Amino acid sequence: MSEDQQQQVALQLTYIQNQRKQLDELRSRVTKLEALFEMSVADPQIRWLLQNKSERMDPTVPVFDEGRANFHLDRYVFASHYVSGKAVADIASGTGYGARTLAEQGQALSVTGVDICNEAVNYATIRHSGDNVHFVCASGDATPLPSQSLDVISSFETIEHVDDDLKLLSEFARLLKADGLLICSTPNLWPLAIAPHHVREYDLAAFEALLNQHFTIVQMFNQNSGTSFEFNRNQPRGIIPTTKENESLAECFLAVCRKL
Repeated sequence: MSEDQQQQVALQLTYIQNQRKQLDELRSRVTKLEALFEMSVADPQIRWLLQNKSERMDPTVPVFDEGRANFHLDRYVFASHYVSGKAVADIASGTGYGARTLAEQGQALSVTGVDICNEAVNYATIRHSGDNVHFVCASGDATPLPSQSLDVISSFETIEHVDDDLKLLSEFARLLKADGLLICSTPNLWPLAIAPHHVREYDLAAFEALLNQHFTIVQMFNQNSGTSFEFNRNQPRGIIPTTKENESLAECFLAVCRKL
């Protein structure tokens, strides 16, 4: 066989391998869609999640892109290292998977999920509540929880959604015991044009300036999804300490803070 023919055969083999890979991916998607269809027919909560998946995330349900689902779940796994034996609130708890993660993986004493959306609270209560996990419907900046009743608050991707970010931080400070921890995150300069539910964007300086009104920053971290999303900035999946050299590469910033 000539060199030309060998190259042609190699090209054809590569083409066939790519076609097989695409077919395998298509089969996987079809299988997933079939499962989702069956779930949505049988379960009104899944139907609600499908209808609202542009705003709501539950990585325990196979509705979402795996990379984005892991990105959301990773920060709760990270926060789980801070909550063992603690009274915790997850504010803007959404579908409730995060509160459950803090209770199960983090071994929190109790977790209260707070969300302004009644449908989200209903979904969370049905799918993710437990003996030490419950959910209440309330605005994050005006919760019914007692003052100085919490050891830890988690609130991820929240402050960029609210009209008054300082009021939200003030409520967090009210709820935390002396020396309590806040673990929160926000996107790093995602343009409002790509984030219709956001009302502002933060760089690191703006995020730190807001937190410093009520908290001392213990440590700041970069979080990246490792996906092809433009604002992942070509970084691998993970959560690493923020430095002057890498701050511009963060997809999101994740802060661990202590109440002043």
